[in-house]
Amino acid sequence: MTKVKRRKVVEGECHVIHCAIRGNAAQSPAASFLDQLKSGSYVEDPDFQGLPDDAQIHDYDTFLWFCRVLADDGLPARTRAVNDLEGGIWEFKVGAKRLSFYDTPGDGTFSPKYRPRNREEAYSQDDFYWFPRFDDYIRLGHAFPKSGPRTIPDDIAMTLEVRKEDLHHDLPE
Repeated sequence: MTKVKRRKVVEGECHVIHCAIRGNAAQSPAASFLDQLKSGSYVEDPDFQGLPDDAQIHDYDTFLWFCRVLADDGLPARTRAVNDLEGGIWEFKVGAKRLSFYDTPGDGTFSPKYRPRNREEAYSQDDFYWFPRFDDYIRLGHAFPKSGPRTIPDDIAMTLEVRKEDLHHDLPE
């Protein structure tokens, strides 16, 4: 596969955040999700209020703020703004809406970063001791609504597939 141009969401002092690209290089689930939120037309939202949904437009701004803070500071905007899933995948959370993300050095590789089980395994001793130090590039992957207490396996599988396809674009030819 050849290198692709990804949509840049934000560039900060710690990270550059882009939308991941699927294997066919024509689809970006995160970009589509953000576009739908921006226009208030994300119909998969369990709280959807009809077109245009003004709450979604506000949620779009919140997701962008979460990305800006992570890119600038290397930390989440607030504790409940992010969550770890599995396989080194993390998610931004706004209401019932989720936007997965992962990190990469940009060379097609991925080294999973996990939430430590306790303070002894912590990445730091500050308030965000549980949050890893990610590689330079953050990629926004699969977006999905969360309707129950746990993320459903299909959304985890889709997120892992998007990551695999996206990272393949970074491999040397």
